Amino acid sequence: MELRQLEHFLAAAEELHFTRAAQRVNIVQSGLSSSIGALERELGAKLFVRSTRAVRLTQEGEVLLAEARRILAAADTARAAVAGIAAGLRGRLTVGIMQCFRRGLTEALAAFHAGYPAVELRLVQAPSADLLDRVAAGTLDLAFACVAGEMPAGLTITPLDDAPLVFACSAGHRLAGRSAVALRETVNEDFVDYPPGWGTRTVLDAAFTEAGLRRRLACEVGDTGTLLELVAHGLGVAMLPPSLDTRGHDRLRLIALAAPAPTFPTAIVTAAGATPAAARILRDTVLTAQPVGGSAPATRATG
Repeated sequence: MELRQLEHFLAAAEELHFTRAAQRVNIVQSGLSSSIGALERELGAKLFVRSTRAVRLTQEGEVLLAEARRILAAADTARAAVAGIAAGLRGRLTVGIMQCFRRGLTEALAAFHAGYPAVELRLVQAPSADLLDRVAAGTLDLAFACVAGEMPAGLTITPLDDAPLVFACSAGHRLAGRSAVALRETVNEDFVDYPPGWGTRTVLDAAFTEAGLRRRLACEVGDTGTLLELVAHGLGVAMLPPSLDTRGHDRLRLIALAAPAPTFPTAIVTAAGATPAAARILRDTVLTAQPVGGSAPATRATG
């Protein structure tokens, strides 16, 4: 199996039209058909069903499509990495991060910095809504953000996680001993939350509205440390991403939310179109460090 064959297969799978696919990869249609035929013989499976009216993928073709995208992306990353070293990859990479910083990202940033010391790594922390706007405007090369709610146009979204939020309260709270808490059970609680534009605020505002419920906001704070302290000391409750580091808060209790629980979708966000080599390498460094066993991220664009 050759990368060239996978490129031909990917073009045909995405276009579902062999003439357009051949034009896309700049070969004649007979050459494209021959290349895909050789790939089918090597795999021992038909990848397409072709009729006079339409082309569609077989089940085997659907499976190969995800793997072909992964393999070709890895090949592009390898080329970029080699080219970057050969060219002495340098310059500035401006990266946006949110307060609810996903565990493992710090290690990935450190690995990138160690591998490409000539790249000036500049970190900017801001609410997710601001990060998305800044990537779209071109003032950030890449951001790690919550991608709930309305997205600006012109972004490429590579998902990282979409885990359910957890209910947080003090050890002495009336719900502290529960194994799960339903959203409706929290409507009379005083909430501690972030200001509008922050990821969890966007998620929770939408979740309560969708459920036809209202909650009472007692405190709006702009940093996670203060939020955790207020909740731990009984000044309100909160709903938090499960990846948030709460170590050192012995008075805090984290409890699962009963289904259907609102989730916290996080992603790597870049501007649509050409992505700087340093941003691609950092993005792929983070993806490589993700837990084994999950499905491949389905990168999408905002329109």
